[in-house]
Amino acid sequence: MASQAPNHGGRHYNTIVIGAGMSGLACASRLLQHPSHQRPNSLLVLEARDRIGGRIDALHVNGCRLDTGANWIHGIGTKEIPNPLVEILPHKRMRPLDGAVAFKAPRIDGDVGGSHEQEDGWVEIDGAAKSRSIPPSKDESGSGESRTIPAASTSILMGSVWGMLGSLHDEAASSPDNEAKKTTVLNAVRLNEVFRSAFAELSPELHPTLSGMPQFIENMEAAPLAAQSAEHDKGRAGLSLAEYAIDDFDGDQVFLQDGYLSLIDEVAKSLRERDLIKTGAEVQRIRWDRAPVVVETGESTFTADRVVCSLPLGVLQHHAHGHQEVNTPPFFEPLLPKGKQDALDSLGYGTLDKIFLVYDHAWWNEEPYLSRYQKGVVQRLTGEHKDKDARPDSFMGFTSELPGIAIHPENETSPGPRLLSCLNLQALTDFPVLSTFVSCSNAAHIESLKDQEAGAIVHRALTSWLGLEPPPPAAVHVTRWANDPFSRGSYSHMITGLSDHKHREEFQRPVTGSNGGELRFAGEHTSRNHFATVHGALLTGWREADSILAELGDDAGRA
Repeated sequence: MASQAPNHGGRHYNTIVIGAGMSGLACASRLLQHPSHQRPNSLLVLEARDRIGGRIDALHVNGCRLDTGANWIHGIGTKEIPNPLVEILPHKRMRPLDGAVAFKAPRIDGDVGGSHEQEDGWVEIDGAAKSRSIPPSKDESGSGESRTIPAASTSILMGSVWGMLGSLHDEAASSPDNEAKKTTVLNAVRLNEVFRSAFAELSPELHPTLSGMPQFIENMEAAPLAAQSAEHDKGRAGLSLAEYAIDDFDGDQVFLQDGYLSLIDEVAKSLRERDLIKTGAEVQRIRWDRAPVVVETGESTFTADRVVCSLPLGVLQHHAHGHQEVNTPPFFEPLLPKGKQDALDSLGYGTLDKIFLVYDHAWWNEEPYLSRYQKGVVQRLTGEHKDKDARPDSFMGFTSELPGIAIHPENETSPGPRLLSCLNLQALTDFPVLSTFVSCSNAAHIESLKDQEAGAIVHRALTSWLGLEPPPPAAVHVTRWANDPFSRGSYSHMITGLSDHKHREEFQRPVTGSNGGELRFAGEHTSRNHFATVHGALLTGWREADSILAELGDDAGRA
């Protein structure tokens, strides 16, 4: 934990950074490398929480480390253009997921893909499910038969997902910006040849499973394929193809096996040594139209020549409209210029949560459970069946207790069971834990439940997949990022017909007061090509630091 800094109250600084997540820490630590910010009272980081890291965090339950926030490096880069995260701690354990098992989708009332009337618990709007639950399936009760899909068919299923994602990137790259902005990912998937061709390769029995696989996108992007999946009832369209019109790092998507906190500690090390991080300091107002800029917390008032605001997009969206609430003073005073307000209103911000099931031991590595799925373990990287002693990194199946969406061979959509992805953390982190992802409206619903209630949904799904009830978990932990007032969700995305890359670039332009005060922005949502990633947050912090140092010019070199 960053040390408390009671002597900071009421002082003037050259630069104040608001937020000690990756972008804020990256900005401050880079500034600190320069003599201009090594003088006393030159630099301060204000953090509302009693810890640093922002949307990167971990806790221990029954001796098991649970990484509640970020876990991935999305593209490790190449030798010529490496991802900077890989270079910060090159000795970190990381690897792509390998060894997947897929389970057949249950039939809903014996008719997956058919019409579902409102009396069945569904409200259909543009082919998407709005209800919170699906009627229980007649064949999802764990009747004794495993739902494991043979490895050869799982290889086709997984190949369709990764091939589809690759072709979406290609389509976005070749489309004019305005066309990609207006195209929903849902419609792009409907017409995607890689996805459609997989129906011909699979038996009709597996068509309902393939129909539900595009839901994988919702978990990756924390964004809805259809408007009704959104966390907040704003009546907005779903994810747009512009989500993939980016130039991100090449290379594998890898799981950081020892978590991100050590990387946070590395970035923050020099700041902590100089006691430049003040935790428990929730900023309540920023008055930026004057020089110096005034930053007010509940206990102190600070001034600075410039302020770098690295608060998450969801928090900014909440504060930007705070002035509309009764007796709520504006967070930014005066309100941000129209360009910034439009950007805040136009970008999407979603939630990805995890349901951790913590066990006394990894029962899935033992009989009678092991033989229930072993025939289906497929190596993701090659599409080959793994040897009989191999253990999967992930399990993928469906539950009818949460609403999903299905895309059928005829390009029609209907309600369907929800795709669940469960990581085998025993294989990845050596802890006997299964971590299940939920996003969008399902994340909002899961956050409203007690931990044990959420865990029971996953437990029943595992039972239906294996046809045999597993041991109950010793503990359950649910992340609740949407209900965290200092995050209000997970990361940003592009909304069809509304979000434009210019909205991200808008945050790269400082706001300047009439007599010199300066307000800057950092964070994943301000990145044109690397949004929704940790490395995007890192790079935006460096971007703002470099811009500040360039602005200071020759004077910056005088210690």
